[in-house]
Amino acid sequence: MPENRFDPSGYLTFDLSRGSATLPDAAAAVILPAEVLERIVDDRDGGGPGTIAHPLGEWVGARVRDRLGAGGGSPADASPEAFLAETNGLLAVHGLGRVALETYGDALLLRADVAAFPKAGAGFLEPFFAGLFGAFLGRDVPCLALDGPGGPCVLVASPPAVRRAAQLKSAGILPETIATRLHQESRAAREGK
Repeated sequence: MPENRFDPSGYLTFDLSRGSATLPDAAAAVILPAEVLERIVDDRDGGGPGTIAHPLGEWVGARVRDRLGAGGGSPADASPEAFLAETNGLLAVHGLGRVALETYGDALLLRADVAAFPKAGAGFLEPFFAGLFGAFLGRDVPCLALDGPGGPCVLVASPPAVRRAAQLKSAGILPETIATRLHQESRAAREGK
């Protein structure tokens, strides 16, 4: 019987600039870790997009933490650029997209181009980033999904800042303005104004 060998070279093509992966027939591909799929299959409550988003975010966050801490340093001491490079690299090789990070003082505004889930909105992005940052930092991290002209994004901040952002969101204020106001209010509070 002849030996059949699968030659994986060229089977998956990665486009790091777009954060995507494709199969030989140009179909989009998503590479998911088995442990994430097992958690999804075992989830019996039908939790919607969060069913896949949170465990997937945890998986990515744990890998970013491990990779940034591989040299013996604390992953939490990594620069935002190093964090972003590792996160985007992992997302890209799994065909999951890219993340852009905007800082507003202590608050982060994350924009995601989720190649695998182009219609991903708040129901996916908020639990995904909560899982990613939670696993990376080893604690719960408050996140709030926002939507504006630039598309969906997620605010990562302290619990009081996320509560304030939710108030501003309900008033119809755009994400960039929310993040700017949070920064201004935080600075004013620190300066006693």
